[in-house]
Amino acid sequence: MGLFEFLMILISVVIGLALSEILTGAAGMLRDRDSIRFYWIHILFQLGVFVALLQQWWESWNFVDIVEIRFLSVLTLLLPSVILYLIAHLLNPRPMTNANLKEYYYRQAPILWGLAIGGTILGTFVKPLVIGDVVLQVANISGIPMMAICSVLIFSRNHRVHSVLAPLVIIILILDTWLVNPAISAS
Repeated sequence: MGLFEFLMILISVVIGLALSEILTGAAGMLRDRDSIRFYWIHILFQLGVFVALLQQWWESWNFVDIVEIRFLSVLTLLLPSVILYLIAHLLNPRPMTNANLKEYYYRQAPILWGLAIGGTILGTFVKPLVIGDVVLQVANISGIPMMAICSVLIFSRNHRVHSVLAPLVIIILILDTWLVNPAISAS
């Protein structure tokens, strides 16, 4: 087993647990759909976390060239996946029955968007340093508007602000993956 496979096992386990949280939450909502008051931004946030987890896994291919790594660096590379797990877990109200997802979303929004900004900071500025990449590169540019948007969403309770900026986060996330790193290669 090489270093890359060794790293990917741990990262994949955390990403898998987070995907399980998202999918379990979605299944719970479908099961209790008759008693739940749905909210489109909450559902969009779940979709965004799902995409972000896939993006993390996809971009982990960049670790293939790492020849040596220290324990602190492993923690740094693992933290964004841990943060996404926490977000995925906090997105699911307990109990699911009779949940009002609009109220739940706005109660959780400061924590959720705070975690999102933390993960973005790690992915944009810290991860490149750990793997020996340049911080200011095209692949990291999307992190800057993401941090600004997340900062607004942490403090705003305005429904219109969330209805504009939350979808923008998802659009930036998808464009970042599809335009900047659309394919991975074994060469």
